[in-house]
Amino acid sequence: MNKIIKLYGLVLILLIGNTVHAAETHVVKMLNTGASGSMVFEPAFIKINSGDSIKFEMVDAGHNAVTVAAPAGSVPFDTKYKPSTIVKFDVNGLYLYKCSPHAMMAMAGLIQVSDASNKADMEKAVMKFES
Repeated sequence: MNKIIKLYGLVLILLIGNTVHAAETHVVKMLNTGASGSMVFEPAFIKINSGDSIKFEMVDAGHNAVTVAAPAGSVPFDTKYKPSTIVKFDVNGLYLYKCSPHAMMAMAGLIQVSDASNKADMEKAVMKFES
């Protein structure tokens, strides 16, 4: 009887362990021309889970990805024109980012990490970015 209880306990632990979310790495491409026009991030909007990463790939030269606005407690990022940069996102909320030299051409993107708890702050940041 004791062995059966231990076996069921082990099976339960293994099942619970398999339900833990494995962090993923998503790809955002920086392009001169994409499906949605000129000077774009593809995708322009992406929803990920907390703990996931985004690999910013500079497909065409001369682009970067720089934080414009982000949730409180998050770390701002800047890809510094590198061919590819991986950024990990641990704080839930919305992140607005831009390509510095092409921001005037509306080259910007939005990342949602799990819950969008900072929506009001982000709406203000978008209004400021657009003006």
